[in-house]
Amino acid sequence: TDPFNSTNFPEPTRPPVYTFREDIPLINQLAGVHRLLKAPHKLDDCALQLSHNGTYLDLESSLAEQRDELEGFQPDDTGSRGKKHSIILRTQLTVRVHACIERLYNSNGRDLRRALFSLKQIFQDDKDLVHEFVMAEGLTCLIKVGEEADQNYQNYILRALGQIMLYVDGMNGVISHPETIQWLYSLVGSKFRLVVKTSLKLLLVFVEYSESNAPLLIEAITSVDTKKSSKPWFNTMEILQEKDGVDTELLVYAMTLINKTLAALPDQDSFYDMVDRLEEQDMETVSQRHLGRKGTDLDLVEQLNIYETNLLHEDGDNSQPPPSGCRDRRRSSLGVLDKQRGL
Repeated sequence: TDPFNSTNFPEPTRPPVYTFREDIPLINQLAGVHRLLKAPHKLDDCALQLSHNGTYLDLESSLAEQRDELEGFQPDDTGSRGKKHSIILRTQLTVRVHACIERLYNSNGRDLRRALFSLKQIFQDDKDLVHEFVMAEGLTCLIKVGEEADQNYQNYILRALGQIMLYVDGMNGVISHPETIQWLYSLVGSKFRLVVKTSLKLLLVFVEYSESNAPLLIEAITSVDTKKSSKPWFNTMEILQEKDGVDTELLVYAMTLINKTLAALPDQDSFYDMVDRLEEQDMETVSQRHLGRKGTDLDLVEQLNIYETNLLHEDGDNSQPPPSGCRDRRRSSLGVLDKQRGL
């Protein structure tokens, strides 16, 4: 079966009735279900999924041993069943994932376009697929395909990554895969607006997910820009310097990413290291130009003011309260922080 077919409309639409024994492992009853449905799947590749909650049943166990998974599936005490649910015979997750990855690696043209376009939907339809995809090095596949693709294909991959990052397993996979963050940051330097916008939004999602992600983002940025013999945050500063013209939305996203990253850094050393990299690329001049320009977008003004207030706060200026979410790093000595890390 095609791994990129949507699971929204499982076939057949009117499932036949099959009577399961509750005391026998499902693996011993699978062949009977397979014969009844005349399914095209290989028997060894089959899995059973509940239609009402998407749960995959353990084939090595009996239904009686998985009664908790069937909550809401069976008739209630009154005998009223309400909406009818089904058990779906489908290809195992691992088999589907490997088929997806193989298709992505070996397709081109219209077939690749269709596969990439479908990715977001299949992850949305089946959350368990995300975990298997990450474990099978699917992120490596996406990045490899994305590096060689045009902007339309990159947009499809970014949509799929956005869906992956909605799930804990997916985000943990991204956290453990520096190449994904490096690729996202490299796309901030793209000439195509939608690619840049989506990449910035996903990097914001990444940084906001956990404070510990901010240093990972800086490592990724440093890696990408060092390879280009550029200073860290070069791609972001290019946006703020309006090298490709004025784009208010991108300016706001870029400045917000800088502020969110600064706010999440654990100590003053890392804070000032990042600020130094920005100031070396005329951040102060850029900020003053935007703030002094008549008609500057209010959201951008807010983000620029947050940046300036953050700096004043870290420098010990107590005349203004720190921005919301700003750490009070001055209260923590580096010795204490190092001791905490060593626990």
